[in-house]
Amino acid sequence: MTVPSIPDVQESYKTQTRIVVGTVGNLTADQELALKELWVKILSHIESTATTPIKVTNDQVRADGLTAAGIALDQPQAVAQWYAGNKSTVADIKHQTVGDKLYLDGQHLAPAAFQPLFGDDPSSRHFGNTFWKACTLHSNPDSYLLTFLRATSWNVTAAFDKIVHSVTWRASQAIDKLMWDGELAQNNRLMEAGLCISVGCDRLGYPVMVVRVRLNVARERGEGTVERFAAYAVERAATMARAHGERATLVYDFTGFKLDNIDTAFIKTLVTMINETYPQSFSATIMFVNSWLFTGIWKLVRSWLDPIVAKRTFIAKDVEQLSVFVDPSQIMVDMGGLLKYQYSFEYPTSSDNAPMLDAEGRQKAEAALREAVAAFEKETGAWVSGSGTTNSYSAESRIDAAARFGDAALKLDPYTRARFTAERSSK
Repeated sequence: MTVPSIPDVQESYKTQTRIVVGTVGNLTADQELALKELWVKILSHIESTATTPIKVTNDQVRADGLTAAGIALDQPQAVAQWYAGNKSTVADIKHQTVGDKLYLDGQHLAPAAFQPLFGDDPSSRHFGNTFWKACTLHSNPDSYLLTFLRATSWNVTAAFDKIVHSVTWRASQAIDKLMWDGELAQNNRLMEAGLCISVGCDRLGYPVMVVRVRLNVARERGEGTVERFAAYAVERAATMARAHGERATLVYDFTGFKLDNIDTAFIKTLVTMINETYPQSFSATIMFVNSWLFTGIWKLVRSWLDPIVAKRTFIAKDVEQLSVFVDPSQIMVDMGGLLKYQYSFEYPTSSDNAPMLDAEGRQKAEAALREAVAAFEKETGAWVSGSGTTNSYSAESRIDAAARFGDAALKLDPYTRARFTAERSSK
């Protein structure tokens, strides 16, 4: 197929026109064929791996102390014994999680025990189940595949390999458990400081995620903290973007940047996750910086970027250059904008995630998603095999099945993950 040119991202912001080339409803005949071929590979892989679950290792995204010890928060005696034996660790800001802080303050939040979707064991995940869980970040499962096709210039084999890598990573690192625990498992100091916050929207209506680099000091955190925080932050951004065109904009704010803030490990972790696991999730990545210290770092960061991601990465030296992407009314005052926003971390309470305790509600919502997956698989199987009346990815019956999937995914969401600070504070 003819490889399409990469759209001019900066021009799309200047004209305030979203890039829709290669998205659902905007495919050429060649692109539809690539999508079809990719679905053939994915459905075949789901079938061939049905009896070989992926072991949860947490070797890259380290689990918090309680999870690593195999203790659930709904086991009060075991939790109390663990805290009694780890007093010095949980009191150290390098290691203290939000959950630790609340426990030490006498607020013992006890959500229901975590249970993966579709009957998977907490110690392993099936590829197919994890794949469909990843698809819930999109309103249409096709969108998930298309992000990888666009990221690989429509190379079906490369896109398939990336999806297998991404889904396997999500399974082995238990990203579903990470989002179930939510902020309770995150470093308390980083959450209180607001190292990574969601504030405002860009000129295309995508939510903006700001990484305030000055608040990150590598020596002030424990081992594994950065990987867990980065995975949570990127998954959170992808989740919040679902209702806003399925993309977000990432801004690294280097205001007040000092030598202590040089942390290539954190930046590389974020860049790698975006390159390999969340391609096309960010409309643009902007380095908001005017510091000589950044010059050397940028040379290193640039070498890590995927060529297509690099086309979406920009440097803004002042608020005027940043305003090409984000209107000043959506830029915080401390970055030179007009938005009077003051971040404040709201600690979660036992009532914030009430649906997570509703076993009956979850059972019904999960059954609805399972049925939606089966319906979409049936329609997609008919399309790729050429049988039945589903002769196009946009056949009405398949569109209906995709809509059913998206609706079921949204209804299940409150039962499977903890709410974010931004969601709680917007109530």
